[in-house]
Amino acid sequence: MTAARSSGPETAGPDPDLGRVFADFERDGHDDPGAAWEVFTSTWNWAAPLPTAVPGDEGAPGPLARPVQGGFALSGQWRLPSRRWPRRWLALRLTGVGGVGDKAAGDGPDLFVVPARVLSRPSRPSGRDHGRGGAEASGPACRLDDVHVPAGLATRSSGRALGAEAAVFHWTAVTAMALGTARRLADALAPLAPAAAAELTAVLHDERTSLAAALHGASRTDRGGPPDAEEAWAVRIGRAARVVHPVVAAAYEHALPAVARDARHPLACLIEGGSPILQHIRFAVDLRRPATEILMRKAEHGDDRRVSG
Repeated sequence: MTAARSSGPETAGPDPDLGRVFADFERDGHDDPGAAWEVFTSTWNWAAPLPTAVPGDEGAPGPLARPVQGGFALSGQWRLPSRRWPRRWLALRLTGVGGVGDKAAGDGPDLFVVPARVLSRPSRPSGRDHGRGGAEASGPACRLDDVHVPAGLATRSSGRALGAEAAVFHWTAVTAMALGTARRLADALAPLAPAAAAELTAVLHDERTSLAAALHGASRTDRGGPPDAEEAWAVRIGRAARVVHPVVAAAYEHALPAVARDARHPLACLIEGGSPILQHIRFAVDLRRPATEILMRKAEHGDDRRVSG
């Protein structure tokens, strides 16, 4: 896996050469989408900039993440990191800081990101309330009961933190993996529907070439991001997602005639392996708001011009 080599824990931080990041992660997504995601979430904690809650009171049952189709069913009680209710997203740890809690998550994800709107609002804690491990609770409790969290919104707290300044690296890596996953599906479709596969491959090639051109020379900028800045890059990532998902859907549909009665879809394993990447790219930009919030609102209404100030 090249993702670990080009931007893994042995480096001081995310590779500043975004063109190389894009090429390496696209290749990894094509070679093995599931393994590419595992390496990425083991190496980098993309949820680090989000407010993070830890397990709640000692008397409450410990949080549980139960594997289900396409992700996890999350249940438990957590303490918010402050008395201020989160506006958009919240990361929930299965264990307390330093592994304090019921039990560690083992090799699986232990950090789950949910939209703030799914949280219940219990009463505020009293001055006597403490979190797990005896730490003083800093905010109110929140509780979830079997809330579905897509696999693409789960990661590991042990990974190196991707701070707010690493947004472009994060977006580039995930977009590259998604394009690589879609290219692998188009390759797998070729023996079943050659004409359709060739058309999908051409669409992906055009998008991949366009993004690679936008990244050309990105490492020479002071910010470590592409010349047209984070906000404009966020719009490009949204466009790439709008290319990838229709390609995946089309590949699935064109392979249907090859499915024998009661047999498994021939692309099922690849789609399942790549589903965390395909899920994550839907939310990657939104997870790093408010920096891009104004621009993305404009983009939704057909205005993709840069927003300053």
